[in-house]
Amino acid sequence: MISLRMLTTAAKIILPFIAWGIVLVACATLETKNATDYFEEGSLLFKKGSYDDAIKKYKKGLRREPRSAVGYNYLAVAYRGKYELLRSLDWREKEIEAFKKALELDPNFYLPYVNLGITYYDMGNFKEATRLLKKALEIFPEHPSRERIEQMIKAGEREGK
Repeated sequence: MISLRMLTTAAKIILPFIAWGIVLVACATLETKNATDYFEEGSLLFKKGSYDDAIKKYKKGLRREPRSAVGYNYLAVAYRGKYELLRSLDWREKEIEAFKKALELDPNFYLPYVNLGITYYDMGNFKEATRLLKKALEIFPEHPSRERIEQMIKAGEREGK
């Protein structure tokens, strides 16, 4: 016959293992977000003008998927938002680095070419802007803003001489 004392002792030994198992299962289910989830959350924050929070979400997404050209493009656009807000060259440098990283990861992703081209155009580096914008249209000739991009290319070619 099992005594009450034996049950109490067994419970003291088994319960911590059961509790630990519950904690492990709970922790495993807490981090079920993937990179896309973080990028989407970041985009919502970006649209609200919460650039710092958006940057944090994009970085979390990039920790999940460090080879995401899309993630680096998002991050660069958020850095651009910070630059536009503060006019600090540190943010501009981060923006350019992130766009370049996106292009390094996926040289056929047209969006960072457009975005980085616009950045260089705004900085007065028309030669580089023109090169990048032409490359974007080479990759994606049906770009919905093609006419505007072509105008920037023509203006950049005039200014870059």
